[in-house]
Amino acid sequence: PQGRGEGKDGRTLISRIDSCTLSHTEGGFRKHLGPYLLRPTRENCPQCRIEVTEAKHTFSRTEAGAVIIVSLVVALRLLGIFLLLPIFSVYASRYPGANLPLAGVAFGSYALTQSLLQIPMGWASDRWGRKPLLLLGLTLFTLGSLSCGMAKNIAQLIIARAVQGSGAVASVAIATLADMTHPNIRAQAFAVTGITIGSAFMLGLLAGPLLAAQIGFSGLFYLLAALGALATLTAGWFFPSVARSQTKKSATSVKSILRNPELRLIYLAGFVLSFTLNLFFFTYPLSWTDLGVERSQLWEVYLIIFIPSLLFVFPYVRYAERRGRLWGVVRVGWLSILVGYASYLFSALQKWGLYVSGAAFFLGYTMFQPLLPSFLTQRLPPEGRGTATGFYNFAGFLGASLGGILAGTLSHIDHSLPEAVGLAVIVIWALIGLPNTPDTTI
Repeated sequence: PQGRGEGKDGRTLISRIDSCTLSHTEGGFRKHLGPYLLRPTRENCPQCRIEVTEAKHTFSRTEAGAVIIVSLVVALRLLGIFLLLPIFSVYASRYPGANLPLAGVAFGSYALTQSLLQIPMGWASDRWGRKPLLLLGLTLFTLGSLSCGMAKNIAQLIIARAVQGSGAVASVAIATLADMTHPNIRAQAFAVTGITIGSAFMLGLLAGPLLAAQIGFSGLFYLLAALGALATLTAGWFFPSVARSQTKKSATSVKSILRNPELRLIYLAGFVLSFTLNLFFFTYPLSWTDLGVERSQLWEVYLIIFIPSLLFVFPYVRYAERRGRLWGVVRVGWLSILVGYASYLFSALQKWGLYVSGAAFFLGYTMFQPLLPSFLTQRLPPEGRGTATGFYNFAGFLGASLGGILAGTLSHIDHSLPEAVGLAVIVIWALIGLPNTPDTTI
């Protein structure tokens, strides 16, 4: 019978000869089912030396459904975070007993507990399944959001934000999406999820200032609780269940994950991106209010600066992936982030400078969002993805926590200091090493 297999590089190889009696599960092949569009290649089966064809995998119905549901659940949850992001520093600094450093602690405490729990949640999902851990995390997030809404001073807000952050499900969702999609279309799958998240990101940026002006800052937290409950119900009814055989195998060892130099570069990228995002977002709305822009008008700023990301990121990632040039997206993304921080540092007193810095930073940041999870999961077997993505999200939320906490302290010393620190971190990141595409090595 016709043999099918997946090569070491992620391409699907299909034998076109019926006489082969050797197993194609040897020599780096394993069985894979799904729709294929065939085109000839010069590859040969290492066992029987027959010609094989490279199959270009497209989304199956199961994969498309998984992408839609995972994207919806993650976007619903993140929408609640994005509603707070553009106005948190402006409102939190007005709580009884608050100052900029304490507002930074409240901003970063959510990400701190997220970072501490990502690895345990990912590890647990490898052993007991993705869906139960996702439901647990969403429930904790919902309860934490209610606690934030009831906070009466900055100390209570800090504690409630830590509880809110205990719902650490990002690694579980990423692992599920990787489990349910073929390697050849995984970057596109994460790009679709990234667009959904990006849409929630833009909606949160635009609606956050308006809603805060209408229902108050505490009212936003109650809205988050409602969104968390909706995400929990959606996950409970529709979230795809990964077969237990995929999560009960012997997990990839933690030591091998941490020793992998390619994975370390991905973790470093996740840390730097989250660190610079929170550093940027803590100071960016304050710069606009210093120029006389009302808090309720900040949505107009975010709409303008996010348009380039919305228009160009997905087409560019799709074009680069089809031509095997994702390494170019990595470099363009880094350069765009560098330009965003540099222009912010040197022209923050001008509106045009703030527009340029915001648009450039978000363009670069958004380019990395579909790439890093795809690069990570393509280097790992299914049974190790929960643990590995747990480390990835640990690095990201640790960066977000440090970025938020340092932003408040540095802004208290000098308003331009956060941008200077962020610019230095971006340059050091490039010197250490940007992440490599799965078909390259260090």
